[in-house]
Amino acid sequence: MRINLLEIPEEGKSWICNDKTTELNESLRDLIGKKSYAVEFTIRPLQAGTYELTGFVRTEIPEDCSRCGIDFDMPVDEKFKELLIPEQPLERNAKYSKVNHVSDLKEDSLSSVEYSGHHFEAGEYIHEVVGLAEPLIPAPPCDAQGNCSKCLKNVKDLVFKYEDKGFEAPVQPFSVLKNIKLN
Repeated sequence: MRINLLEIPEEGKSWICNDKTTELNESLRDLIGKKSYAVEFTIRPLQAGTYELTGFVRTEIPEDCSRCGIDFDMPVDEKFKELLIPEQPLERNAKYSKVNHVSDLKEDSLSSVEYSGHHFEAGEYIHEVVGLAEPLIPAPPCDAQGNCSKCLKNVKDLVFKYEDKGFEAPVQPFSVLKNIKLN
């Protein structure tokens, strides 16, 4: 979904996209498959060449539970607030700054996204929002008693330790030397 930023009026313009309107179906197919999604966003011009992008995306990502391996749909409900700025050429010896770790970011703070020419690729941006929402260790939520909502096991009391029993015990490399007989 390519948006011409020159066509956005002073008061801004809003978009509502979902699996029925199909604008983002192809962009999100590799992440969510044929699952439903809802995306709403607004782009508002600020000063020359800069725009404010705000909105949200709601969908589900098919995942495997990291605790028991059962397939489940991980809900995604992400809000975003960005500044769209023109693409800046990066000089060979240029420097830039960034936060030390993602945990240093403030949830309500603005971040920036570059656009090329006078077009913004909304499909690519929404794809990245959904992709970054995918957890490193996916697991369904638990109820108040600590039971998994998918497999119904009490995960609070379980120890999740996976070990392959197929390997032999490690052999000490110098243990064979005790059997060597010298003259």
